[in-house]
Amino acid sequence: MKEIFYASGIFSFLVIFCLFIFAATKGQTRIWLWSLLKICFFLALFTSWQTDNIVLKWILIEASTLFGSLLISSSGTERSFQVGWKYLLINSYGLGIAFLGIIILLFASRPLESLDFTSLRLGLEGQHGILIKTSLLLTIYGYSAKLGLVPNHFWVGDTYGESPSQTSSLIASFVPVSVALALRPLIQLEKEVNSSLVNSANGILFLGVLTILYATWVLQRRDDIRRIAAKVALFHTGMLAVFLWLDVNDTIFYFLLATTLLIKLIIFVSMGILRMDSGHRLIEQILSAKGINQYSFYGYFFALILAFVFPLSPVFILDMEMIKTGLIRNQIWLFLFPFLGLVFFFIALNKVLPIIRLEHRPFEKDQSRILSIRMFFLVLCFLSALALGSYGMFGLVEGEM
Repeated sequence: MKEIFYASGIFSFLVIFCLFIFAATKGQTRIWLWSLLKICFFLALFTSWQTDNIVLKWILIEASTLFGSLLISSSGTERSFQVGWKYLLINSYGLGIAFLGIIILLFASRPLESLDFTSLRLGLEGQHGILIKTSLLLTIYGYSAKLGLVPNHFWVGDTYGESPSQTSSLIASFVPVSVALALRPLIQLEKEVNSSLVNSANGILFLGVLTILYATWVLQRRDDIRRIAAKVALFHTGMLAVFLWLDVNDTIFYFLLATTLLIKLIIFVSMGILRMDSGHRLIEQILSAKGINQYSFYGYFFALILAFVFPLSPVFILDMEMIKTGLIRNQIWLFLFPFLGLVFFFIALNKVLPIIRLEHRPFEKDQSRILSIRMFFLVLCFLSALALGSYGMFGLVEGEM
């Protein structure tokens, strides 16, 4: 499953990169400069997936923060610069706290042969002091800011809602999975050294639940297709935190990461198509238009379905896994999370469904080529997500997940 996750990452980046090269909007300039930054952003995070070195992983994730802030400001507007600075400051604040925790963790351990997490675990074996618990608290909390969990979520809405759709999809897809890979061994270690109810591992669960509830509550007040997409991404980030707390096996965990990549990619690519085709981002303004290309609406519509309730969606498979885990561990309250997903989906559906009443029209001539290219890649993303969901369904039936 790890290989499928890596393949999903490479596929997702190639889709984003090709969309930026071959289907950029007219306002996007210096294509090759921003393309180089996108490559640097991807390589930094993709390399962080390969290493177990706890310090190198932090350095690579921090490097992506700089590249990401520059990409956010690629629009060249005053608003984009403000959002870029917010992204840079909040993420650097969180990663600074995480680095302080890592330093204390290394200080508290016995002499290490390397900075790999396996060696660190051996160096901390048998220790349960307050210094180790504090260092884990700082590290996990710091990384949660980069993940975008409440209360350090303020960069998420602006970043996903105000950036170009390719930048939004790049950050939303790759940052959460990279941070999840960094957090997982830390949360496992926290459960070993601190079995009390009040610990950092349970804190991640608490922040994940708060993030899910916050995303659902704020969604009711959003009538902006960009902001709706951002709240979908935030909801799934909260679910990612819940799965980190559950400490599922490697097969399910890497399936979860591959799902996160593909679903967030689909959400933002479909949103970009609808935004460009309609010429508006507010649903009220879209409804006042004379017509819309129905393919752009159905792309966004099916993206929402795929992100929550479609039976062959990998998200649906993960919901089934959560229910299964709840039954096995006798934690029936886990059934609440698939239910919250349904509530979120129906709120979002109620907001976007009126667009279907608009008359169908072809793509505008000056945008037809760009939107056709984007639709082609969106269909590829749909097929990839359905293939992953089918694979997950087979594994669920056969008991391999």
